[in-house]
Amino acid sequence: MELQKLGEKTYVLLSPVNVGIYLLDEENVCLIDSGSSKDYGKEISKVLEENNWHLKCIINTHSHADHIGGNAYLQNKYNCQIYAEKTESYFINSPILEPALMYGAKPIKELCTSFLMAKPSVCEDIKNFTEEGLEIINLEGHSFGLIGVATSDNVLFVGDAYTSSKILEKYKIQYTYDVANFLKTLEFLKETNYAYYVPSHGEVESDIGDTLRKNAEAITSIEEEIYEIILDKHNYNEILKELFNHYHIKETVEQYHIVGTTIKSMIAKLMEEDKISLSVKDANLWLERK
Repeated sequence: MELQKLGEKTYVLLSPVNVGIYLLDEENVCLIDSGSSKDYGKEISKVLEENNWHLKCIINTHSHADHIGGNAYLQNKYNCQIYAEKTESYFINSPILEPALMYGAKPIKELCTSFLMAKPSVCEDIKNFTEEGLEIINLEGHSFGLIGVATSDNVLFVGDAYTSSKILEKYKIQYTYDVANFLKTLEFLKETNYAYYVPSHGEVESDIGDTLRKNAEAITSIEEEIYEIILDKHNYNEILKELFNHYHIKETVEQYHIVGTTIKSMIAKLMEEDKISLSVKDANLWLERK
């Protein structure tokens, strides 16, 4: 982890999952996310000790395992409070909800891995957060209630509100719970003017216009691909197979559900726009263009 200072009170620990640090006062700090594992928690703890900082609280941008993986270790060590948007807090308190959401029932063991399910930690509604210097901003779309955290140094931690260009090139279909709101969040961010934007995965940027454009184009491209496939393929699993082939996605149980969640969200959006219809035929989801 590399500690980078972004303002008088704002730091970021640069790593595969970026972690924000905000100085509440000379001694106490607030973390923004905690990384993907107990090992992240240990590395964060080292940085805190090297700087004589005490961890008072953690704000989780959302409840996905790679953002809350260090929670349990850090809460046990520092007795810190943890906050997230209300719905997200339920998933942090009971991480089994994440694979259950994807599977639609008690999840199979292939989905109950550390990749999708962190250890539980005690989390409360962000509405109870009272520390000064931080502003909570709604950036939902990627997940139920993803929030951004803006600091007094004009730095915005965006969680997974968008994906860096480099990662977007590597992973064409990003997990997205609500595609329509994801696109609205991109439009909202276009109108903001922070000194720095810190995504959870990728580089710190001052100008995110091009990155936001690429994220919107990626979504639009996948939607257009789905709409084109529906001309010939109507069975949901056949459509998913075409997308896996087109984007060279490895067929695993995890990817079937992760990618499938995004595709179902896009299907819901196309239905809301009255572009397609959905029915059940021969015990399969059947899609047709209108």
